[in-house]
Amino acid sequence: MRFRLLSATCAVVMLAGCSGSFDPAPSTDLGSGGSTSGNDTTITTGPQTPSQLPPVVSSFNLSGTVFGMDGGTDTTRQTPLPNVSVKLVKTMSVQGDTLVPSVTVAAAITDAQGTYRVENLSPAYYRIEFGAPVGSPFMDGSSAIGPARETEIKMSVALPRKP
Repeated sequence: MRFRLLSATCAVVMLAGCSGSFDPAPSTDLGSGGSTSGNDTTITTGPQTPSQLPPVVSSFNLSGTVFGMDGGTDTTRQTPLPNVSVKLVKTMSVQGDTLVPSVTVAAAITDAQGTYRVENLSPAYYRIEFGAPVGSPFMDGSSAIGPARETEIKMSVALPRKP
């Protein structure tokens, strides 16, 4: 009997140490010496049904700001970077037995505030290449985006300093 009481106490302590809450709360009468009942709550993790993604949009706009990381060890200090070339390259794909090469489909240059905008992009996978201005202390960068599920996409990046 003593062992049974100790194990029930340990179970309560372990349950209390978990983060989050259970809704509905688990129920059992084991603490009072009984057995499990048929209507006990089963604890599961994650959603029971997969969430549905919104559909891919027919066209979208991409905008954002390009920053340059300030010198020093504080990488949170960033300054908007003008005159950065922004190039969107439609990535390679396979059509039947043919490999379709990557093609540049849009380009822009950041303004004095480091912002850019490219409009009316078709649904596809894109590589985005950010070219630092010639002679600047910053390295080039790149990112990627897949077929958009929203009509307005904002993507800001920070270019690291050259070593």
